Amino acid sequence: MKALNEYTNTDKAKLLHGFFPQEIPKLLNAIEAFCAEFRENKEAHRKAWKNGFVAFDFWFSLSEETANLIKQYRVDMVKSSSVFANQLCYSYTFLFLNDRIVKYADSTSDNEKFKIAVELLYKL
Repeated sequence: MKALNEYTNTDKAKLLHGFFPQEIPKLLNAIEAFCAEFRENKEAHRKAWKNGFVAFDFWFSLSEETANLIKQYRVDMVKSSSVFANQLCYSYTFLFLNDRIVKYADSTSDNEKFKIAVELLYKL
């Protein structure tokens, strides 16, 4: 087994899916809902954007790309940890996915073990 610091984003997403397959449909729903709200209120989000690390337009494009991937591969993402991880971590969408996983765990999930796993994989 690899050390935690040797895990790639794809490895982490695959592991999270493998341990908590029941959370994946809810996570995908939450990501889709965020992407829809982000798109619908794009200009309000642009005006409120305070992230000096990532430009708003780049983040918006990651949101759109992620939403399109989920729409296209949703059924397979729910069934397969490999599809989930490979599709959502293939490009810079991993940045958006990681952010949404952390925010889902912090604000939406009621699964304490999932929250602990997210803490271990994405916050340490």
